[in-house]
Amino acid sequence: MANGYLGPISEITSRIVSSVQSQITGMTAWVFKLQNFATQMAQGAQQKLQKYMHTLTKKPTSKQDYWKVLGLYFSKRFVIMSTIVICVLGFLGIAYGYPWAEGKLWRATIKVDSEKYSYFTGKVKVIDTMGQTVYVGDMEKGHPSGYGTQYDSAGRILYEGNFKSGKYNGEGKLYNSDGIVIYEGNFLNNKYDGSGKTYNDIGKVTYVGEFAVGQKSGKGIDYDPKTQLRIYYGEFQNGLRQGNGVMYDSDGTTIIYEGNFTSGEYNGIGKLYENGNLLYSGNFALGKYDGEGSLYDTDTGALVYAGNFKEGLYDGNGKLYDTGTGVVLYDGKFSKGKKQGEGSSFDSLGSESFSGTFRSDSIDYMQYLGSTVDEVTSQFGQESYRTEVDNKMILTYLSLDASIVFKVDSNKGIYVCEKVIIGTKDKFMGLGAQSTAMERREVMGEPFSSINFNMPNYYKTILQDLSININDLSRVPSDKYIMDQYFIRFYFNEGRTELKCIEICSM
Repeated sequence: MANGYLGPISEITSRIVSSVQSQITGMTAWVFKLQNFATQMAQGAQQKLQKYMHTLTKKPTSKQDYWKVLGLYFSKRFVIMSTIVICVLGFLGIAYGYPWAEGKLWRATIKVDSEKYSYFTGKVKVIDTMGQTVYVGDMEKGHPSGYGTQYDSAGRILYEGNFKSGKYNGEGKLYNSDGIVIYEGNFLNNKYDGSGKTYNDIGKVTYVGEFAVGQKSGKGIDYDPKTQLRIYYGEFQNGLRQGNGVMYDSDGTTIIYEGNFTSGEYNGIGKLYENGNLLYSGNFALGKYDGEGSLYDTDTGALVYAGNFKEGLYDGNGKLYDTGTGVVLYDGKFSKGKKQGEGSSFDSLGSESFSGTFRSDSIDYMQYLGSTVDEVTSQFGQESYRTEVDNKMILTYLSLDASIVFKVDSNKGIYVCEKVIIGTKDKFMGLGAQSTAMERREVMGEPFSSINFNMPNYYKTILQDLSININDLSRVPSDKYIMDQYFIRFYFNEGRTELKCIEICSM
């Protein structure tokens, strides 16, 4: 039974083996055919290559060595070699030449947020993420370097000129938002540095000269933007006028000031002019007369004052002059613009009229209250008139426009100074005949009393000697001011529109 089953199995197995052997034989034949085809292809390629190499190395000798194109014959050798060279050059150009030429032979376009931007060198147009051009020019390693133009996000020009490492360096122009140049000249690290010009927002020149670290520094000229005329020529430092310079009036030629400046103020030696005429020559401090100097009458050029100043006022030793004759009118001490301290006054002919102490621009008559006649005359000199009336001794000095009144001291039995009456030809403490109530209040304060004063009889002599016209001595409008050891009374005309005389009297 077993032998009965084995017969069919062996037959099936034999068939399978025969089929597999047949398949293997077929595949082997196909492989041999494929190998033969590859061999034939390789041999053909080799033959072709040998043919081309033979063509390349063989000089053309027959018509078969040429190709005819559009009636023209081209050497096969030349065509093949040219094609090879073009292909090689094309490959090298694409692989190496294009990256090298971009930015050198033509301008590259790069986005500001691209990786290429960070290292690119060459000519470039940079665009922002919205596609707006923000820079056109030369670049080195991702930074504007060389000549270029910068724009804002709206396409408005901001700057054109030279860059270095991304900053303005060298010559260039800076623009405002309206596209108007506001500076042209040299830059260093984004700041004005070297020679340049500034303009206002409508393009008018405001300054031409030198800069340092963004500020005017060195020599330069300030211009009035409205007239385009110079208003200052000289030295600057940190944006301010500093050093020697000249200021001009609105016409651009008439000098206002020439001399030294500090932080934009007159400071040091200089000259000040008014309408082109010399007003002051000397020393300044913080824009004011300070130190030694001379003041002039700008109409005549005559000397008005020579001496010391402080904060723009006469202060210290000095001399006042008659601008008509040049005669010295006062020589002595000053304080805050007024005669104060020891000094001498002179008449119009130059003769000394008084030598002694002054207070608030006037002779310090207060210190002579209680003095004897001899003490007064030794100080004031020979009087113009001497009168004894109503038990009073009256010494009148016409050159001083003053009368000194003495009374008998009952204890000493001699005349002593009781009061001084002065006219208003010269000002007293800055107050003259036409001084206003407000001016008097600023100097003297509020009056102790304001009454119609009844002048004693001897006043007639004083008023006559001093040529003071008061009609009714019984009702003279007056203001009285109480001081420490004396009082001062001002006498007016009817209506109190004019100050007629001043009385200084012991208490």
